[in-house]
Amino acid sequence: MITRRFLFGISLVLVGAAGCGDFLADGHVSMLLLYAAAVLLSGWYCGRVGGIIVAMAATASWLVANRLQQPPGEGNLIFSWNAFSRLAIFLLIASAASSQSRLKSALERESHKSGTDRLTGLLNGTAFRERVEEEMERSRRYGHHFSLALIDLDEFQQINETRGTSRGDRLLQDTGEAIVQCIRKTDIAGRIGGDEFTVLFPETSGQQARCAIEKLLMALDMMTSRSGWQVTASIGVVSCEKGVETYDALLDRAATMLDAAREKGRNGAEFMVID
Repeated sequence: MITRRFLFGISLVLVGAAGCGDFLADGHVSMLLLYAAAVLLSGWYCGRVGGIIVAMAATASWLVANRLQQPPGEGNLIFSWNAFSRLAIFLLIASAASSQSRLKSALERESHKSGTDRLTGLLNGTAFRERVEEEMERSRRYGHHFSLALIDLDEFQQINETRGTSRGDRLLQDTGEAIVQCIRKTDIAGRIGGDEFTVLFPETSGQQARCAIEKLLMALDMMTSRSGWQVTASIGVVSCEKGVETYDALLDRAATMLDAAREKGRNGAEFMVID
């Protein structure tokens, strides 16, 4: 809101500057570009109403400046037509700018939705794959470690069967929130299907991943205890530097570690480091 008001004020200042320029130039230099810039700025950032207000202000500013400098031979009809033409041009600019701004915002929202899991708000499988592949390429180029964790809720199916899918959905949402609150801002969390969650830890070695997973297991345990969910989590973690060629291969190795964690009694994590 403050930014919009500030930009709206800047637009009006530009209009005033253009009007002063019109008056001082005595019609020899056109200030149309400065007027148009002010209207475009307000229409894009302040919306249609803000754009219309600045368009009318720009027309009024031009009207006053040029009325004072009106040539003797120019009739009122011509002067009125010129004023109407400028108002029409400014309104078209404001309308086009605000429409393009709304379209851009809508496209950004749809793009965000298309990459977001509807239930948890985390990245969905497709978007998470893209982020991991970007990190893998960066790792190949600069030789940086990264780690990937595959998280599965133990006995989740029993929650759905005994308490209903709505309660199961609530558990998935709580799990997503617990993961996000536990990891760093630079880490990336996703839900790739069912009760399977994933976390990408950029710039994270095997030892650093162990520390991060210990905190994550504690956070999930606190979440389930506080909420009354009688479930635990098993986690498979792979840490590597240029070690895996594809995302699918990386995920397969994490799944292997996840199975190993389950076989050891669940509610734990198993790690693999690829040098």
